[in-house]
Amino acid sequence: MFGLSPLVAAVVATVASLVASTWWFGVHRRRRAETRAGVQALAGMKWRECAGLVLQAMEEKGYKELPSSRQPGDGGAEFLLLKGDERCLLGYKHGTAYRLGEANVRDFANAVQLQGATTGMLVTLGSAEGYARDLARRYGVDLTDGDSLWPQVEPFAPPQMVVAIREQAAEEIRKGQRLGIAGSALLGLLVFGASALMQPTAPLPPAPPLASSPEPAAPAGDAATAPAEAAPAAPRFADEASRQADEALRELREVAALTEQERIQRRLAAANAVASLEQADSAAWSTQSTLVIRMQRADGIDSGLVNEACAILVQYEELRYSRLQLEPPSDSTAPVRWRQCQ
Repeated sequence: MFGLSPLVAAVVATVASLVASTWWFGVHRRRRAETRAGVQALAGMKWRECAGLVLQAMEEKGYKELPSSRQPGDGGAEFLLLKGDERCLLGYKHGTAYRLGEANVRDFANAVQLQGATTGMLVTLGSAEGYARDLARRYGVDLTDGDSLWPQVEPFAPPQMVVAIREQAAEEIRKGQRLGIAGSALLGLLVFGASALMQPTAPLPPAPPLASSPEPAAPAGDAATAPAEAAPAAPRFADEASRQADEALRELREVAALTEQERIQRRLAAANAVASLEQADSAAWSTQSTLVIRMQRADGIDSGLVNEACAILVQYEELRYSRLQLEPPSDSTAPVRWRQCQ
């Protein structure tokens, strides 16, 4: 396979498959699972509580709710927001059963004009039809469905709810991660077998000629020096890429062989290393994949703290894809931020 030995080809294929499956299940599928669970959790809240989270997310973007601006809507409520000279009408429809259509967009666009607003935002935990989105763009109305809403309100949701959602998503994708590991190992075996079959067969060495007389025995002094003159053993891999692939596979095997106590000690060591950074006040794990960092200053996120923390975490193979929860000092009004390592 591409001029590589069967073992090197199998290692490369296994590592590549592990990296792909780790990203697919550990990042992409995890985000999708968290979004689905988050939307269901929002739907289980009272509509006033959920609308309050939406208003907090809008306040983060600079919008302020005008006093006594709440108006009853079709299955939801409407709020008049102000950002500078811009007046925006926010319409919120609670529940995942909503499917916004063209009629909803037209009615809301009329409400925007009646309220004297310059822009409009129609938000729902449900979904929006494709034709409705096209019509909304023509009317200048911004449609936000449940999948787009959860990432915006997650920083303002109750911490216990966020932790429960992440644990539910992690449990959902563990089966997929196990299938990914098994599939990567199977792929490595298949590549090894295919590469071995494609290797050219070496010709048999010629038979030695018959000797007319036995060779004289070597003197004792020559026999003593024979091992010292033997050629050194050839290295296991000849190219750098193969050596790196072998090293990556060795690290994955070492992580898989760790005991639970060893994993806990490695996680504590990583958290202590992050806590010792100049911009960090403390660091502790809130979940298996979330490291909570209390910053020294509210602007610590802009001073390289994320890069320094991630540089520490990537040294631990099982912590490479951890999420950082960056909390400002207790006397600061800055919001909590979230960042993702590799």
